[in-house]
Amino acid sequence: FVTTPPASKRASVSEWIGLSQVKIDYSRPAVNGREGTIYGAQGLVPYNNGNPFPWRAGANENTVITLEADAKINGQALPAGAYGFHIIPAEEEWILIFSSNNHSWGSFNYDSTEDVLRVSVKPETCDHEEWLRFEFVNATNNSTDIQMSWESKKISFTVEMDVHALTMNNIEKELDNLLGFGWQGWNSAAQYTLASGKDLEKGLEWARRAYSPGFFGTQKNFTTLQTESQILTQLGKAEAAKAIMDQAIPLATMTELHFYGRTLIQQNKPKEAMAIFQMNRDNNPDDNFTTLVGLARGNMANENFKEAAKYFRIAAKNAPAGQAPAYENLAKQCEDRL
Repeated sequence: FVTTPPASKRASVSEWIGLSQVKIDYSRPAVNGREGTIYGAQGLVPYNNGNPFPWRAGANENTVITLEADAKINGQALPAGAYGFHIIPAEEEWILIFSSNNHSWGSFNYDSTEDVLRVSVKPETCDHEEWLRFEFVNATNNSTDIQMSWESKKISFTVEMDVHALTMNNIEKELDNLLGFGWQGWNSAAQYTLASGKDLEKGLEWARRAYSPGFFGTQKNFTTLQTESQILTQLGKAEAAKAIMDQAIPLATMTELHFYGRTLIQQNKPKEAMAIFQMNRDNNPDDNFTTLVGLARGNMANENFKEAAKYFRIAAKNAPAGQAPAYENLAKQCEDRL
């Protein structure tokens, strides 16, 4: 026979939770004028307690839900894998079935001994949905709801993953590979723990590994030392953090020192920031833009608005193409504060 379009068109939707994909492959039957006869004891989707077999949650082949990582479905554990998805619908409660058999045609060969997980959900009414649809809704960093709707009913369930644990495990694997042969890999791993606020002791270990002698590709530079200092600060070890930054500052490039000064302003440390901006200017007296912007921002943070306006205007004359108006505007803001 020649190939023609199926009556129930194929569809595939996916969503990422952290580094792991959740994918649904299914067929989309249409209501096609059958409103009011889809669900019920004698409906196209029968309320028959799953006898002789449950509904395939679509049409044609198995609806297949694939999880790239271990997950929880409405709080219940489900290992990574590809699952045939079936439903036993009823008036008040629908039983969702995740089966290890993901290769059958529909539910005709369904075998309950192949069930990996069952969860119960409450069906809800919805606006008319002509074509059966799966979609991802209510996403968070660690979870998403899968919603299925068709004709006048919808159900949803939550897929949740331990994104931090999965990320840490992935980082360990990457550091065992090529990323472990350079300081950038170790430093970025440490920065992840800093951003997440979790496993900071492990992050400190990675930060120090980034510049440890004897390891290929490691390097003691401003970035690696600053990361260690930041983690020490998060761990409440302020004196140790300061000692590391004292080592880092002489290694900084002009640009690194400039942005470190801006970081100090964000931390509400205007005097320390001004000292860094002045040091940067002293170290780079021939620079005609970056260090001048630094002096402007340092003075502005310390409410020395006259000096800040002066340096902003000088910097504006040497600004990259299109940026001069922004620095002129900052100068005017300072003058308005006088």
